[in-house]
Amino acid sequence: MSGGQIAALVFAVILLIPGGCFMVFGIGMLTDNTGYRDVGPPLLLVGLAILSVAGLLGWVAFRKRKPPQPPSPPLS
Repeated sequence: MSGGQIAALVFAVILLIPGGCFMVFGIGMLTDNTGYRDVGPPLLLVGLAILSVAGLLGWVAFRKRKPPQPPSPPLS
C-alpha cells in the first residue's frame, strides 16, 4: 500500500462519522412531527454527499494498481 492509499483510507474512515451523523439526524428530523421537518432533506443531502466522498476515498484506498510495464528491448 502506498502512502496516498493509506491517507485515503484514513480520511475515508474519518468522514464516516460526520456523514453518518448527518444521515441519522436527517432521518430523525424528517420523521419528526414538530416544525423541524423542513431541515431533514438538506441534512440527508449533506450526509449523502459526505458518505459518497468517503466511498470514493475507500475505492481509491483499495483499488489494485496496474503492474509496471516491462521495459521494451532496444532496437539495435
